Order: sequence, then structure tokens, then C-alpha cells
Amino acid sequence: MEKVIDIEDRIPSLRKKRKRKANKKFLLLVAIFLLVLLALLYFQSPLSDVHKISVNDTTLNDREVYVERSGLYVGQSFWGFRTKDIEENILSITGVKEVSVRRDNWNDVSITVTEWQPVAYIENKVQYDLLLENGDRMETDDPEALLHAPILSGFSDPAIIERMIEQLQELDATVFTLISELHYKGQNKIEAFMNDGYEVHATIHGFADKMSYYPDIIAQLPKEEKGILDMEIGVYFKTFTDYYKEPEPDVLEEDKPVGKPVEIEGANIESESGQEGESE
Repeated sequence: MEKVIDIEDRIPSLRKKRKRKANKKFLLLVAIFLLVLLALLYFQSPLSDVHKISVNDTTLNDREVYVERSGLYVGQSFWGFRTKDIEENILSITGVKEVSVRRDNWNDVSITVTEWQPVAYIENKVQYDLLLENGDRMETDDPEALLHAPILSGFSDPAIIERMIEQLQELDATVFTLISELHYKGQNKIEAFMNDGYEVHATIHGFADKMSYYPDIIAQLPKEEKGILDMEIGVYFKTFTDYYKEPEPDVLEEDKPVGKPVEIEGANIESESGQEGESE
């Protein structure tokens, strides 16, 4: 037979349960109130302000340029901006390839900028602009912003410039630093003036591949006089004296004496004039 419990005996336990539930609700409301109060105090205090804006080391633009264009400033609300909007602002700056903006340590903002690499100087009327790897041009107040970078003259067609950039990027670093100037002569032809005193006549197409042989070729040339390497089709060499001397008026071009080729690994280098050689 089941034991019957009088309702009066159950009332104290019911009251205790109700009291515990009421206490829990009260504590929950107090906790929510305190959190809201703390949040209000935080957003109204300097603790929610931006304390520091940092930018990684950059070459094309100073840190101040990126901070100014970002629209951020010390003292503004730490939560009052969208990082995506800041990134779009900075991406509009010439020379910026990628950018990342993030909040750090509750009060700091970190900006990480990746810039397009400069590959050369390019002639622009009375000055020289930096030519970036994406084809953009950028004015610079620093004439030594690029060390060992060639100067491009006579380049105006964007498609020609793009092909020249591709060739420069493929060059071996040792050869790249030897190039002082590149002059565009039309019909895909260029003249390269080298820091070691030689001159190279070539075409844009295949320029990087042919110039990979340059150090080996120069090492095997006679040292008496520098001159011009013609790499347009084969690879030929003439001294400056022979190249720039006045032609004899009574001698036809085909009757001129032909110099003896100098054998070079990978190419035939003609020491004086006109005989055609071969190149790999």
C-alpha cells in the first residue's frame, strides 16, 4: 500500500524550490545588469579607443601615407569601423598589392601592406618614375629608391612595357644588376647599356634567356677594347672602334673583309664584322 503524504508536509519543500528558482533568476538579472553596465562604461571610457596604429616596413610609401589614407586615428572608437572598409581605402593607393587590417590587444590596430615590387626606372618627360611589376608608374622623390635598377627610355606602349617587365623579372640577379639603361628602338628591338662598359643589341623576346649567357661570353672576349654584343639573331661582337668607324665609300657592303669568329660555348662571337654565327 502506497504511503500517502499530506499536502501540508510538502509545502515547505515546494517553498524552498521556488525560493531557489527565484534566487537564480535574480542573480541572472543582476549579472546581466552588471554586464550591460560594464559594457556602457567601457564604450564611454578611453579604454574603447584606438591607442596605437602600426604599419609594417614598406618601400614605396611612408607609414604616414597608409595611416592617413586608412582613415584611422588614435582616439577613435576601437569598434567604430569595419576592417574591410579600411583595406579598400589602402588598396586604392598606387603600389599596393595586398593589405590586411586587424584589431590587436583590445586597443591596437595592425596594418600589413604588401607592395608591388619596382623593377626599373622609366622615362617620363623631365623625370624618371618607378616602374612596378604590375605595369603601374609611380613618382618618387628619392632618386635612389631603387639600387642597381635599369632606366627604360623610349618605352610608351603598355604591351611593350609589359613584355619588357616579364623579361626583367626572369633575369638572373647578377645580370640584372649589370644593366644600366635599356633603350627601345622599335620593332621589338632594344639596346642595353651595361655597367661594365659593354653594349648589347637584342630583342625583347628571349632577352632574359640570351642574357643568361652574358657573363660567360664577356669572360671569353679579348680584353683590349670593349664593344657591342649583337644578340638579335645570333651572337656577334664588334669593338666600338670597328662599329663606329666611317665606312669606306668605294667598298660595297658585301666586299668588306669578314672577321674570324671567336668560338664561345653556346654561341659564335664574331670579333670584327659581318659573318653570321649561331646561338643556342
